[in-house]
Order: sequence, then structure tokens, then C-alpha cells
Amino acid sequence: MWRHIGRVWTNGEQFLVMDRYFLYAWQGEQDQVDALADLHWSETATEVGTGMAAVVAVDGAVKQEGWLEVFKNRKTIAIVQALGEPYSRALGKALEYPADGDHVGDIVPVPSGDMYFFSSVLGGDGDWPKAKPGKAPASWEPATNAPSGLRFDVPRGDYVLQVRWMTEPDEETCFARWLFTPIFT
Repeated sequence: MWRHIGRVWTNGEQFLVMDRYFLYAWQGEQDQVDALADLHWSETATEVGTGMAAVVAVDGAVKQEGWLEVFKNRKTIAIVQALGEPYSRALGKALEYPADGDHVGDIVPVPSGDMYFFSSVLGGDGDWPKAKPGKAPASWEPATNAPSGLRFDVPRGDYVLQVRWMTEPDEETCFARWLFTPIFT
């Protein structure tokens, strides 16, 4: 069962997902952001200090700007970029879509269990709100006062990132999806 835990607005910039232990090393400086832009689509993480950060590169084929919706189930975090009417249906289609065929990306360590998700143009010293379970948005409305990042608790360990680039499950819906699934050893 997926629960909506938050949303951020993007103007097309890339987002990072990392453990709080590595925030100190991300300053959002131009050379760091430029290095992300140079990554090949199949590269899903980048070194940050002594750790790794997952890279959520917005899929311009879905839309260049808009909402990145964050969901959580018992073990997995899902970040969804979706379009379609009704919007809640588009989000549901993205979450229900099978993971078979997703691009399996890099492994990201989360040793503290405190995961941060924020715009790569910002430094890691932001004060982002803690994600809270709530009702998924019913409509896609332009941002008025959206946070540029979120933080949320996850079980400690390593997470593998799976990416589903622009997908059209039907004629009225398209989405991109990033799944963070724990690897238990």
C-alpha cells in the first residue's frame, strides 16, 4: 500500500537523494551541478564526499517542470513524475506499473536511515521539512509555495535505484518513476 509523503516542484533541475551523513559534501556549486548534467542517462548516482547520492534527472519527455510526488510503502520509496487526468489516476497508474524492465541503477548507502531528497542546485545545508503521510494530490496545479526538498526516515542500509523513463500506460497518461528499494544482506 503506497502512502503519499510529500512533493517538491522542479523547474527541470536534477534532484539528489542521499543520507544525512553525506550532506556536508554537497554545496550545490556550479561545478557539482554541471558534472550532474554531464552524466549519461544510465548513470543514476554520483559520489558525494565518502558516500553516494542518487540522481533523479527529471524526464523532459513527461514535462520539463512540475511535481515530483514522493510515496512510501513498507520498504520502498517511489518518486513519480506524472501527467494525466484525473491526476490521481495517473499517479495510481505509475505506482501500479510493474518494475520489470525498469533500468536498474546504482546502489546508494543510507547508513543513518535519514534520507534527504532535494534540488541539486542547493547546498546540503537546507532545512527541509520532514515528509508526512497524507492524501495524494487530486490534481496537478502549478506550485505556489512548494518545498525544494524533503527528508524522511527509512530503514538503514543500502538501496538500489530503479528508473522507469517516460512510459504511457494508456492514451491519457504518462509518467516517469524512480524506485528506491532496500537491499537486505
